[in-house]
Amino acid sequence: MLHPDPRAYRVALLADSVANEPDPSFDVLGMLDAADFGVVVLPPSDFVIDTISSIVEYVVDDLVDYRSNGYRVVVIGASDVDQFGVWLNHVDHELNRRSADPFEVFDIVGAVAADLQRFLDAALPAAQQRH
Repeated sequence: MLHPDPRAYRVALLADSVANEPDPSFDVLGMLDAADFGVVVLPPSDFVIDTISSIVEYVVDDLVDYRSNGYRVVVIGASDVDQFGVWLNHVDHELNRRSADPFEVFDIVGAVAADLQRFLDAALPAAQQRH
């Protein structure tokens, strides 16, 4: 492989409200970067977007494909934000439509940096276990 994947076989679907928190209690994006996670951020869940179903469909297609190729796919959102901040009802619908298992989920509400770090470190992606 000429250019190894810099994400280390890890991808996070991250709530916009977490990615763009003006005064976060800890640096979620920095922690994801340090753990070599790629990040996908959907439009904010409080926006009215007529095409959100098709946007989520394409994102879930990619995330399911990543996971089937050994990536660890996680969702990081906030339970105090509509739809967990990631249009979770649409994500769940798309996963169900594909008969795919749900993604691992981390709720940032009430969490501290050490909680997120344990979650990020919890398991090696299947692709890394093969090497």
